[in-house]
Amino acid sequence: MFTINHFRLTALARRTPSIRSYSKKPQVIRPAPSQNQNAEQDDGDFRPPWVYSASHILTYTLIPTAILYCVFLADWGEREHVFSPVRRWTTKHKESFLSLSPDEASLIEESQPPSTTELPVTREIQAEGRPS
Repeated sequence: MFTINHFRLTALARRTPSIRSYSKKPQVIRPAPSQNQNAEQDDGDFRPPWVYSASHILTYTLIPTAILYCVFLADWGEREHVFSPVRRWTTKHKESFLSLSPDEASLIEESQPPSTTELPVTREIQAEGRPS
């Protein structure tokens, strides 16, 4: 009914010893009953899972915050230090961002009404004899 091809069997037999050891499935080592009882009592780490999430979040926020503080805000003295060029660059850009160009300044001066130097409140205070 079934015919066996002997050539095929010998090829399989020859191939079996050449299987690499790292491709074999590792043998499962079952702990002894005494070790199994200890594993049930001790779950491993006693910390709740949220501690790990909080640790990762704090790591990724506190370290860059500390670096930015040291580069831009910490007082390293008056002499030149490694962060001086970065601080000068940020100061220059901050001033250019927060200041007006000459054209913008002239537009503001033109749009403002002329101001009086004396206010009526000042005259009343001086008339009463109070210091201004």
